Amino acid sequence: MVLLHCRKPLYWQGAVMDKRGNWKKTEIIILSLLGLLCLAAVIALIRQLIEYSEGDTTYELLREYVILPEETESVPRAGGKDTDSAQVPAQGEESVPGEAEGPAEVYYGECPQVNFDILKIRNNDVVGWIYGPGTTINYPVMQGEDNDHYLTHMFDGEENKCGSIFMDCVNREDMSDRNTVIHGHHMRNGSMFASLPKYSRQAYYDAHPILWFVTPENAYRVEIFTGFVTDTESEAWRIDFADEEDYQGWLDRMTALGAFQSDIKPGKDDKILTLATCSYEFDNARYVLMGVLREAE
Repeated sequence: MVLLHCRKPLYWQGAVMDKRGNWKKTEIIILSLLGLLCLAAVIALIRQLIEYSEGDTTYELLREYVILPEETESVPRAGGKDTDSAQVPAQGEESVPGEAEGPAEVYYGECPQVNFDILKIRNNDVVGWIYGPGTTINYPVMQGEDNDHYLTHMFDGEENKCGSIFMDCVNREDMSDRNTVIHGHHMRNGSMFASLPKYSRQAYYDAHPILWFVTPENAYRVEIFTGFVTDTESEAWRIDFADEEDYQGWLDRMTALGAFQSDIKPGKDDKILTLATCSYEFDNARYVLMGVLREAE
């Protein structure tokens, strides 16, 4: 009778235990890998936030050498409506047309005053300052020997994914080219050139039709006339033109690509400032914003 109630053979029990043991090991390995991936993601996020913070701090300190004018003017909109009732955003915040009731404010401002004497002492690569009234664009513009260095380095030389706003290395810093190209990252925290793709909306252009670009020698009002998504092979980056007819044809093609309507019609005697940043509609997409350079009075 005892034999009839004996346990199952040990080899069977051992097989079951081995099978269960193997399953437990697999689960432990999977959970460990998932844990490591989560930890790596958290570390990457923390590093990104630290870099964003360092970038914001670096550029905020540099703004001590810039005197910004009153950021808005009351100007009539199309149809004769006044804009006095609009709300002015706090410094560092960006206006978003259409969120508040009443007429939209048009952000004009005046030319900022930049102390290039001190900025040049700190980094002689600085060639200008770009400022967009009512936007988060308010940065020094650098120019390196190539277009790689300032992709990953800030004004102070520190390596950082925020990089710098920088003029294309093939351009002349005296602004004598017909088309001057300035590059900047599209940062997730809204800094650098993250504002540019917002110009795909007519309302955003209507509220921010003017930028300012200041160099050690001159100051320019940038009258925006077109903005569009393109790729890295686009002719938007052209610097040289065969003749005036070639240049005017290029201007007409760039204008026709615009995502918004503008009353600014550039001509063959005008010089253009082109701002470019990453966009995400397709691989290697770029958002390009162009404006006519007018010397500030």
